Amino acid sequence: MKKFLTIAGVLLLILLLAAGGAAFWVVGQLSPVDETKSVEVDIAAGSSPRRISTLLEESGVIRNGDIFYLYLRYTGEGSDFRAGTYLVETPIENRDLISLLKTGQGHTETVRVTIPEGLKVEEIAARLADAGLGDLEVFLDLASAGEFDYPFLSYPEDDRILYRLEGFLFPDTYEFRRDAGEREVLNRMLDRFSQVYNEEARARAVELGLSDLELVTMASIVEKEARVAAERPRIAGVFYNRMERSMAFQSCATIQYLFPEPKEKLYDSDLEIESPYNTYKYGGLPPGPIGAPGEASLEAALYPEEHNYLYFVAKKDGSHSFNETYAGHLEDKAINEAQ
Repeated sequence: MKKFLTIAGVLLLILLLAAGGAAFWVVGQLSPVDETKSVEVDIAAGSSPRRISTLLEESGVIRNGDIFYLYLRYTGEGSDFRAGTYLVETPIENRDLISLLKTGQGHTETVRVTIPEGLKVEEIAARLADAGLGDLEVFLDLASAGEFDYPFLSYPEDDRILYRLEGFLFPDTYEFRRDAGEREVLNRMLDRFSQVYNEEARARAVELGLSDLELVTMASIVEKEARVAAERPRIAGVFYNRMERSMAFQSCATIQYLFPEPKEKLYDSDLEIESPYNTYKYGGLPPGPIGAPGEASLEAALYPEEHNYLYFVAKKDGSHSFNETYAGHLEDKAINEAQ
């Protein structure tokens, strides 16, 4: 019996030590970070306490997002945090951080702007400037010749490409500090692009035999040609099939890229315009993207549908008729024009 009690006592001591060690670790994870710095944190409207906790950890404001989230649940805090952009000075105690996020102290005035899929650099720059986020010409100069350190922008200089950032400013809804500079704004958009077009996507482009620039160019054409979301992979498959057969893309979207505003109707004379972006005159992909592809079009370009279609024509409802032969394509055109 004495031996049993001794063993039981040892086990109890171990459990107490383990519990104490765990508690000590939790306290450590809830303690302020060591580094002294100013951190800008963007909290989007509708963000959950868990998402905010993760964001605070990723931003280096707290040590452990999971433990902080459990702390919020234990204390009943976090349900009334205010959205916005915050400038947080670290190290900061949890009670002070919670107070800041609840009261909006440290909140800076922000501007929300939406960039739709398919816009060209000039259109994106105009929207940003109209929102009061900078000067139009500065945006265009940076988009043309600015230095930005992203692997997908490491392609060789090409005088045929007017804006180096064409196709890489990711379309999304953003919230910027009102006093954010033009370079900061563009970097945010490029950061967002890198989240979608990540290392896995870049590796997939290599499997397809395409450079980053070529893949994004393909995606930009799909973005402009597709009107029905489900057709994007099929349209991408058509262009890959044409590329494999050394056929001209004959994409009207690449012609429209040459005009300041899209034309309601293209004429035969438009198809004769002398430009490397004219895919009726020149085979293969144009020199660069013709707009900003969204995530769905990038996905379609990375994983095109496998089929034998070589042609498609738009129908009245925005969808397309697809065909394997030119004769069948002409029949589709006649049917659609008769409707």
